[in-house]
Amino acid sequence: MSGRAADRSRNSLVGYARPPAEHRFRKGVSGNPNGRPKGAKAKPKAQYDPAMRPTDQLVLEEAYRPVTIREGDTVIELPAIQAAMRALAISAMKGNRLSQKALAEITSTAEARASEERLTMMENALEYKQKWTAEIERCRRLSIDIPSPLPHPDDIHIDMRSGKVRTEGPLDESEKRDWDKRLARRDDAQAEINDYARRIKCAKSDRMRELYQAMWISEQYIFDLINDGMPDRYKLKLENRSWHADASREGKAAEMYKKLRAGRS
Repeated sequence: MSGRAADRSRNSLVGYARPPAEHRFRKGVSGNPNGRPKGAKAKPKAQYDPAMRPTDQLVLEEAYRPVTIREGDTVIELPAIQAAMRALAISAMKGNRLSQKALAEITSTAEARASEERLTMMENALEYKQKWTAEIERCRRLSIDIPSPLPHPDDIHIDMRSGKVRTEGPLDESEKRDWDKRLARRDDAQAEINDYARRIKCAKSDRMRELYQAMWISEQYIFDLINDGMPDRYKLKLENRSWHADASREGKAAEMYKKLRAGRS
């Protein structure tokens, strides 16, 4: 067979699913010699445990999945459920009676549930506060160890008009430890301030007086920063307050500190 005839014969074997011989896989040779790219692992299929109520999980994932919508010239991102409610409200405002009815029912149900939850929370908080207040008073009257429940009943504030409940104090042991650290640091600052106030009166040189004054101002900032952030029940009145131009003022420590930092930057 001539060379030209051989080429025609080879070409006749090339076509769909028949690449040229030099590009075909060879026995014993990997088709991907470099291996799988780093990090390109096959992703395992999501496994759903029936005990974890997978249907509810999927519903919530879809309800809160972020979607983008356009409002005029602005594109915003919202959870899918919020976007759906916005579309329902727009349809209701355009006069669609079914949308109006659905929106009214959904709103009424949500308001009733919120009101019920608020009432339940208020009742539970009131019962807790009354119970522990009575117990603490009983222990005080009998001169026995007074318990320290968390949250403390004096830290629970109930608005009987709105039904809102707020807590101004630690809620658990972890918060209590952090709370105690801050209160202890504030007490240390007060002790340091008292010491510097005494030392500055006895200083024998201007240099020492300036040093004590600078330390006094520093500790006063710490005291005020901690104390200003405390609820009224935990606040203390600072003794030996410095009225130096650079010293912090009660209730304004954070503001003064920000201005000081801004001036240094």
